[in-house]
Amino acid sequence: MMATFRDCITEAVQKGDIDADSARLAEDAYDDAFEATAASLGPIEADRAGADAAMARLEAEAIEARRRRQLAIRTRRAALETVAGYKTRRGYEGVQALGGGGDKPPKEGWTQGGGPPPEGPGSRGAAAAKALELLVENKPGLSGAPGASVEGRYRTLRGSFDARMAELIETFETRTGFDRPGRAHGDNLVREAFGQDTGDAAAKGMALAWRETAEEARRLFNAAGGAIGKLGDWGMPQRHDALKIRQMGRPAWIEAVLPRLARAKMIDRVTGQPFTERRLRAVLGETWESIATGGASKRQPGGHIGLGMLAKRRSDERFLVFNNADDWMAYQKDFGEGDPFQAMMGHLDDMARDIAQMQILGPNPAHQFEWLANFARREAAIEEAAGVTGARDRAEGMVTTAANMLAHLNGDLSAPVNSKLSQVSGTVRAGMTSVMLGSAILGELGSSPYFGRQARAFAGLSRTGDMGQLMRLVTDPAERAIARRSGFILEQATDGFIRDTQDNLRLLTVGTKGAGRLNAFARRLPAFTLRMSGLTGMVQARKRSHRFEFMGRLNDLRDRSLAEIRAGDAGDRAFGDWLDARGFTEEDWAVIRSTPAWEPKAGAKFIRPADVALPELAMRLGEAIEIETRFLTPETSLWTRAKLARDRPGTLQGEFMRSLHMFKGFTVTASHLYAEEIALRGGRQGGLAGAGLMVGLASQAIIWLTIGGALNIQLREMAKGNDPRPMDKLEFWGASLFQGGGIGIFGDFLYAAQARNGLTAPATGYGPVGQLVADLGALTVGNVGQVAEGLDKGKTLGEAVEGARPGRDAARVATRYNPLATMWWSRAAWSRMMGDNLQRALDPEAEAEFARRARRIEREGRGQWWPEGETLPTRAPDLANAVGES
Repeated sequence: MMATFRDCITEAVQKGDIDADSARLAEDAYDDAFEATAASLGPIEADRAGADAAMARLEAEAIEARRRRQLAIRTRRAALETVAGYKTRRGYEGVQALGGGGDKPPKEGWTQGGGPPPEGPGSRGAAAAKALELLVENKPGLSGAPGASVEGRYRTLRGSFDARMAELIETFETRTGFDRPGRAHGDNLVREAFGQDTGDAAAKGMALAWRETAEEARRLFNAAGGAIGKLGDWGMPQRHDALKIRQMGRPAWIEAVLPRLARAKMIDRVTGQPFTERRLRAVLGETWESIATGGASKRQPGGHIGLGMLAKRRSDERFLVFNNADDWMAYQKDFGEGDPFQAMMGHLDDMARDIAQMQILGPNPAHQFEWLANFARREAAIEEAAGVTGARDRAEGMVTTAANMLAHLNGDLSAPVNSKLSQVSGTVRAGMTSVMLGSAILGELGSSPYFGRQARAFAGLSRTGDMGQLMRLVTDPAERAIARRSGFILEQATDGFIRDTQDNLRLLTVGTKGAGRLNAFARRLPAFTLRMSGLTGMVQARKRSHRFEFMGRLNDLRDRSLAEIRAGDAGDRAFGDWLDARGFTEEDWAVIRSTPAWEPKAGAKFIRPADVALPELAMRLGEAIEIETRFLTPETSLWTRAKLARDRPGTLQGEFMRSLHMFKGFTVTASHLYAEEIALRGGRQGGLAGAGLMVGLASQAIIWLTIGGALNIQLREMAKGNDPRPMDKLEFWGASLFQGGGIGIFGDFLYAAQARNGLTAPATGYGPVGQLVADLGALTVGNVGQVAEGLDKGKTLGEAVEGARPGRDAARVATRYNPLATMWWSRAAWSRMMGDNLQRALDPEAEAEFARRARRIEREGRGQWWPEGETLPTRAPDLANAVGES
């Protein structure tokens, strides 16, 4: 039998001349070319054609591999330059940057060196490991590193995509969480995206914006090491429902999808030609397996869940090319999510995450991260050998934290172990998020003055801010339209702020790509609560106003060099320190200040990062501004998630920790950010002056946040229908201290023996889910136990049930676990009109219970402007009661 070129491939693998992956590519190319030519040319010529195709494929793969190796070296050098800059700013001496952006390893090797200072923040060593955390997610102020981070780059890329998609976002963005605006244009948008003229000018414009943005994302992905082919009439991405696809089975799914595919447009990347029937069915089988297993079928045993050679991904989403818009919509209805807006925004969000990882960590982020982790460990070992005690242990802890941070960003720690457990737990947490955060905006009103003032002071901006600009962003749609085009991320477009508020949907559920998804209704509830309470709009307005202040300040200082700025007054010096902390040099600043002014309306001039001439510099500037909003609104960070949720969902440990730490992310993030920043600023000044600065900054935080906590408490009491609490008692100010810092439950320990919801403090300490379990336990097991106890004492069944009071517990559960029960503008009305009447219907002792609660409130020195049991208010809140003048 004649030996074929395919036999040569097998022999080459056995000899170790090529690896298994290269052999697979060569065999695929050979098989397709052989099949296409064997019938017409015969086996000998077909073998030649197959050999030519295999060799061409291997040559192209070798060229691409060489390019990716160069990109890996270039990003490694950039990362080490960030590490060197961080070390230098922590007092290290003799550090070799190893940067420069070259695509070859340094001749002197990869040892950076440098010794930590004898005292100060950097004296404990392990700076390279700390910088690795900041390479994943940077920090604002002096705490951060002078370079780009993966998370910051993701947000900057998303911002650039959102600016391009502004009109589409304005049309389709939900207002309440449940509405679906723009539906009249939805089908036409899909048809226009597939090249069909619908006569709908608005849909045509939005489809053009989508195509241009998707193409820019593809270009950036490929420039970072990817290889997504260009399809002029690709249409739309798919959002697969893995559970439906898995349940249908491989053969049935293939038969269902085949008639909908535009086979002539589906190009086999192995041969560069349209798929043969055999090859198409084989690859569709691989696609089914990948979707059904969440990508697990493509992982090697022991490999990472989400990273790997990221550059080789993403072409999968473009693999399925549909005949037309109707076939795409039919597929989405049967096997995905039919909403085109979700499909487009989800695709761009995922692309931004992947591009960010590749731009910062190279085409293979997992491998690069592991290399940098080992580098950080080695640097710490050298420092410990030189006398820095504990450097290795500290480095190991930081490397672990950095790995968990990256896993939260890319979804590794969102992949469930048990999908059913994760789905049920995530649904409960989403529902509790909606129930518990209806009055969160009252806390925002109390804390925002301090956080806003201090964030501006750290960066050398106006201490008071531009209140007029803030109010216009809250009330004026035209101002918000301008902000959408400024090039910064629009979190509410995909409910990103809601993800942050509830420790990110990737923590609450199995991740956006998982099979076990949240119940659709429960998934929308948090969006409803935060939008209808006004919190989403308020937070976004504050962030946008802060960004505008930065862009305006850049424009105001454009006529001065960086040295001149740092020689100016206190505000100028602070702004110059901010530029230095983010790694901007005099040369960088010269490019930035030469940027033409953006003037969205007469007299309002800004330097918009997106307009900076050098793309990488523009990205860095956008990230630098965006990261400073963390001081303004300390939302849950990757660092916080890495500390609070270290286990995957779908395990008892993972679900328990996610439930336990609900709503604690704000406290941990704010404390961590501000404590470190205050310590660094004091340490930099040194001596008694530095100590005084730290005491002064810490005192300001305590005083302002305590006042904010007092305001929060009083507003919440009035929202409940009560008069303000008297403020002449130590317990009140103790509660205010902890409430203002976001640790409200400890404030309630100081104020009373019961927690804020009337439960025992230990139950409430387990978080909102603990409260739910306690309430349901009281309603079921608790009442059964009381009935049994009554029967043991000789009572009749009726007497025992009456003594157990199940009606009261049922009314409490039915009333409390509803978004309207905590929404600040509906709380009192819901409790009085609905809750009290429901309790009357179910609890024969309702009136006596109302009277008991009223007497307790009176003993605390206050009354009720809307008394329990009353259908309507009896008077206005007694504001004078707060100062003892009632």
